Amino acid sequence: MDTMIEDQKIKAQNVFGGVVRTSNDFVNPFDREEHETKDRSRIAKALIYSFLAGIGIILTCTPIYNAFVATEVRIDLFNFLTTYSGILGPFVGVIAGYYFKK
Repeated sequence: MDTMIEDQKIKAQNVFGGVVRTSNDFVNPFDREEHETKDRSRIAKALIYSFLAGIGIILTCTPIYNAFVATEVRIDLFNFLTTYSGILGPFVGVIAGYYFKK
């Protein structure tokens, strides 16, 4: 049985050109649903963290920018946040809702 597993690993490495993780379960060696769930979670978390980081950058950099420029070219923080959230918020909401639906 162990030689059969080793033969499969060697064949997989020859075909795929690298180290391939295999399972001892011959019926279902790769749990696709589990990997898709993990991938969805990673994508959704990265998107949400990026969105929140953008809000953080806006909240910190806009007042600093406004402190060093003339009054005519200052950025209105409320309008900037409203525009940012209005454009990216629906995408973040749809993706997060889809990926975390369970």
